[in-house]
Amino acid sequence: MDGKTNSHEAPSWLGRALMAVGISGAAFAALCCVAPFMVAGLVTALGLGFILNDAILIGLLVMFIGVAALGYYFMRRQMCV
Repeated sequence: MDGKTNSHEAPSWLGRALMAVGISGAAFAALCCVAPFMVAGLVTALGLGFILNDAILIGLLVMFIGVAALGYYFMRRQMCV
């Protein structure tokens, strides 16, 4: 940890990493919902064809939006401290 970070604070890179993972995951899930034919070949080639189910995609979308929101919270908390 750097000199300005207390032991109870999250590291400065954590917010950015969570935002990146959340936004890219949400974009992928939204793309699968809107246009599954664009990613169907890649997803099935990796053996993840079950992900193309709408119920799973909506859950993934909500989860990744939550991860992005958590990353945003960590970033805002770093700027306000």
